[in-house]
Parts: sequence; C-alpha cells; structure tokens
Amino acid sequence: MKESAEMYLETIYVLCQKKSDVRSIDVAEYMNYSKPSVSRGVGLLKEKGYIKVDKDGFISLTEEGKILGDKI
Repeated sequence: MKESAEMYLETIYVLCQKKSDVRSIDVAEYMNYSKPSVSRGVGLLKEKGYIKVDKDGFISLTEEGKILGDKI
C-alpha cells in the first residue's frame, strides 16, 4: 500500500474511533486536504476493500481495514 493510502486509512481509523459517523468531508478537514483529493483516496481504499461507503456517504472500515488501520 502506498504511503498516501496509509495516511487516509489511518485518518479514517482514528476518526472512526472518535465518532460513529465519518464522511469524506471529515477526513478532508482532519487532514487539511481538498475534498477532491480525499474523494480519490477514499475511492482507492474502497476499491481495495478496506472501507465501505454507504448511500449517504458514511464511511466504515471493513474487517481488513480495521486490522490494517490498527497496524498503521
């Protein structure tokens, strides 16, 4: 996994620990990144099966994502 993907996954992992509802905008604000950058990063993590994004845009970690996020 590339370092940038690890950073996104780590951020999502941390945010999921702090609150139950995490969206891309939360990740963007936490990382101080633009929404398009975060959207791309979230898309890549979703493709790899580390996260799920529901129809309302809420992000959750898959079991694999939780394990990897914990390691990072």
